[in-house]
Parts: sequence; C-alpha cells; structure tokens
Amino acid sequence: MTSSLTEDECETLLREEGVGVLALTDGTEAYSIPESFGYDDERDRLYFQFAYTADSKKMAFLETTETATFTVYSEVPARSVLVEGTVEPIAEDERARAETAIAENASIPTLNVYPGADSEDITLAYYRLRPDETIGREFRAYTPPSDDQ
Repeated sequence: MTSSLTEDECETLLREEGVGVLALTDGTEAYSIPESFGYDDERDRLYFQFAYTADSKKMAFLETTETATFTVYSEVPARSVLVEGTVEPIAEDERARAETAIAENASIPTLNVYPGADSEDITLAYYRLRPDETIGREFRAYTPPSDDQ
C-alpha cells in the first residue's frame, strides 16, 4: 500500500537524509548520480557542493537539463521524496547559507571521486535546487494472511 507524505513529512526526510540521487538529461540520455546535499527548510532549497574536472559528465548534463529530479529515500520506514526543479549555481551572498545547510545534514563522502586527478584539476562549486514540485510517498509492505488457522 502506498500513501502520500505531508509537506512536513517530506521536509523531515529531507532534513534527516544527507544523500540522494540527482537525475539529469541531455534530451536523449539520462544520467543519475548519488550526491550529498544540505536542506534549508526556511528557504525550501537543496544545496550541493559539486566536485568536478574539466571533462565532467555531470557538469555537461547539468548544462542541458532544464528540470532535474532529486530523489531522497529511506528504507525503514520505506519512504521517498522526489524534488523537481532547476539546478543552478548560487550567488556569492548565498554561500554561507549553502555551507551551513551542507554542514548540518549532508553525508560527506570520505573517498576521492577522482583518484587519478591532481587536486588542482578539481573544481568545487556550490549549486542549489529550488523545488518547483515536491512529492513524497510512504510504502507499506503487503503481508499475506497467515495459513495458521
């Protein structure tokens, strides 16, 4: 059985989970990648700190994606939130807010996603997703009746 999450339940999941899957497209091909994020519930924005190199597939797809989808989920209980909107670079005056949101709930990876690259070849930049639509679902497993009668 599936039921919708309330706005408060969606915000709770976004605050509690620090990683999700960002889905982008170039109009022909889809590209999905796990991303850590911070959620600012006062402004209803998701913040990312992207690490990328000059030949980044993520950044190439980001340039051609009009509406991205970001999926956050938990397994117990089984819940998911889909956030749709435009991913865009932040303005410099929003940097502190992005850093705070990321520090408060992002799941920062401890591995180097570019093990063969020199650190000077990696660019770090803050981006935001301002939701146009947020949809949440909760999934309850069907339990068949017992035959022990």
